[in-house]
Amino acid sequence: MTRRFSVTRHGIPLLAVATMAFATWSIASKYRPREVTAPPIAAPTHGFTNDVAGTGIVEPRSEVIALAIERGGVVSRVHVVAGDLVEVGQPLFAIDSRNYEAAVAESEAAVEVETAAIASIDQSIVLQRDLIDQARADLDSAEAERTRASLDHTRYATLVRGAWATRQRFETATADVEKAGARVAAMKAALASARQRNAVLLAERRAAEARLARATAARDGARADLDKTVVKAPVRGAILKVNVRLGEYAQAGVLANPLMTMGAIDPLHVRVDIDEADSWRVHPDTRAIARVRGNSEMSVALSFVRFEPYVLPKRSLTGATSERVDTRVLQAIYAFRPADFPAFVGQQVDVFLEAPSRAVASEHPTSARVAFRAAGATTSHIASRIHRADQVGTEPTR
Repeated sequence: MTRRFSVTRHGIPLLAVATMAFATWSIASKYRPREVTAPPIAAPTHGFTNDVAGTGIVEPRSEVIALAIERGGVVSRVHVVAGDLVEVGQPLFAIDSRNYEAAVAESEAAVEVETAAIASIDQSIVLQRDLIDQARADLDSAEAERTRASLDHTRYATLVRGAWATRQRFETATADVEKAGARVAAMKAALASARQRNAVLLAERRAAEARLARATAARDGARADLDKTVVKAPVRGAILKVNVRLGEYAQAGVLANPLMTMGAIDPLHVRVDIDEADSWRVHPDTRAIARVRGNSEMSVALSFVRFEPYVLPKRSLTGATSERVDTRVLQAIYAFRPADFPAFVGQQVDVFLEAPSRAVASEHPTSARVAFRAAGATTSHIASRIHRADQVGTEPTR
């Protein structure tokens, strides 16, 4: 029996086979072998057997100093631009100071007035002391006259009893004694008055001295206010950012966007965020290196400065997909010379810290006691640590 071609029995399988063949050919014709290429930027590496990695932020040795002004006003002078190196006390910018200069002039005039008043009182005291001396001399004279009159009175009393003197002469002698006594009393009153006047002048001088002290304090305050119209460099360092312009109004106090920022830049510091899960493995005497992001060949050996013992929530985020934001970090400060590492203030760097294995670190974990030391002991060892880091070199070796 002759079999006929059937679309249902033969055509559909043939179409399926043809479609499968076309699909296979289409996929095979578009396949290209994958070429393995090197990444444009190599991942940072290190030579430590065991390490703790962290992200560091480059900052000045003094940390970033946000400069502010105590008295708001219109900016009249700007002496620096970002990047300038400045010395301690060097003027950075100033506001309009005419009102403060007028206040200083007024207070200085008040000081001169009170100084002149004290000089006038001093002259009066000198004159009054002369008057006291004169009153004392007049009292001595009156007492001498009273003594003479008393002797005459005694003598004439004897003579009048023997009729050797007249009664009138005796009465005259008696009157002279009374007159001399009255004069002595008057001279004593005059001396007491002169002394009282001298005490009044001394009291007036003390009051004038108090007014002078008040005027002097007001003058010093006015001068301090005038001095505060000029913002000066608190440390020797570099200007990092200038947000103040000539003619703008500079607000007083702490601002979200500081008028000017600066810091001491020799050496620079790296503030490293160490995950709290690894903080017990980090020791200050181990080696550490920092590498520039984007070029892992640029690295520098770091010298330990200090731990900041308060573990705080992580704030510096790198943007990595594996990064946790709900963790806390221990911050460690390391130092390096600016000439040894091409990093800018505020730049993020990759930091690798040599650490013991987890088994060894478990036997001798790092605790908070290494973060505390006597005041002033940190800065005394920074230079020697940087010197030792230079001797070790930028590449750690085992």
